[in-house]
Amino acid sequence: MLRSLCLIALILPAPLMAGRIEIALTDLPSTEGSVFCALHDRAEGFPGSNEVSGQRVPAGQGRCVFEGIAPGRYAVAVLHDGNDNGRLDTNAIGLPQEAWGVSRNARPMMRAPRFDEAAFDLDDRPRSLSISVRR
Repeated sequence: MLRSLCLIALILPAPLMAGRIEIALTDLPSTEGSVFCALHDRAEGFPGSNEVSGQRVPAGQGRCVFEGIAPGRYAVAVLHDGNDNGRLDTNAIGLPQEAWGVSRNARPMMRAPRFDEAAFDLDDRPRSLSISVRR
């Protein structure tokens, strides 16, 4: 009987474990305002909308943490809302006037970063990232 139970336990798939992503925010221009961190699991809407999870933290905190995240492929977008008006300020041609960053520190010229440029894989182990948040 005990052997049968052990065999069944080995055959059944293990439950998916939830992961943790801790993001250190570097190069912030100031500790004024707040920082919005958005976790994305697909290209549609990245980096501006359709996030799986998001959080706003004081800029002085310097980090965002996502917990209970299923294993998969993700990308993170970060906005420093220095004036705390709840939106990304842009100039007349739509270029950001506030600091921003994405995972893998992708910074293409004259366009927003793509999901595949910022994406990383998450398994059931904690993942630490460092994102440079600058203009």
